[in-house]
Amino acid sequence: MSPFNTLVHKKIIAVPTDRIGDDSIINPPRVLIGCPVRNREWILPRYLQSLLELDYPRDCIEYGFIVNDSTDNTLNILQEFARSSISPVHITIKNMGNRRPSSRGAYNIGNLAILRNIMLHIFLGSKCSHLFSVDSDILVTPGCLKELLRLNLPIVSLLVRNDHHLGDPGYYNISQLQGGHYRPVQDFPRGRVIPVDCTGAAYLVQRGVIEMGVRYYPHRQGEDVGFCEDARGKGISIWCHTGLEGNHVMIGAGCSKET
Repeated sequence: MSPFNTLVHKKIIAVPTDRIGDDSIINPPRVLIGCPVRNREWILPRYLQSLLELDYPRDCIEYGFIVNDSTDNTLNILQEFARSSISPVHITIKNMGNRRPSSRGAYNIGNLAILRNIMLHIFLGSKCSHLFSVDSDILVTPGCLKELLRLNLPIVSLLVRNDHHLGDPGYYNISQLQGGHYRPVQDFPRGRVIPVDCTGAAYLVQRGVIEMGVRYYPHRQGEDVGFCEDARGKGISIWCHTGLEGNHVMIGAGCSKET
């Protein structure tokens, strides 16, 4: 039996968001927000500003960043952010010896799994009840964190477009397992909470998920797939709120489109 207050994964197609929870949050839970970061000088100020604009009490937020193999101004930007932040900011440097370019697809998936598990270690060392994993090229909307928390689901993501680099319109960060391969979900209702087999990019995780031992593992389709497979193997359901969408920024000032 799952310890989470959730809905049965396979029996519900979509749940109207106005039927889950309440619009207000009494005694807001403490949330750790962050991700691994590498050579993100071109987007990092906008990313951090979007986190600051979240409609959520600053005294209930912590930040965590794993800086790895950066050769630009990423670390300095994060250190300045930490100095000016009224919320705790955890910055860990973990260089993996990766000399490949930091463009999309150049990451070693095994290294990413290690880096993201370091984030989970930081999270477990905090007093936070939720981890809001938001990749550094995703700009979130002010009300999204409150809305995800209101759902009280073990793992639930925003909707994030991936079609910029996949070359096919309608690809998002949600997929279903079909014939041993995770295929993007393209036909889905908007403004609903839907069950999925895998998600990534920007998602909220309850502490109990991590305490049950769910971790990131290398997978040919990405480390987020390894995390979601581990969660589902432990009976934990995964969801996406299709009424909340993050902005996936693929082009920055002075940067070409990542491919």
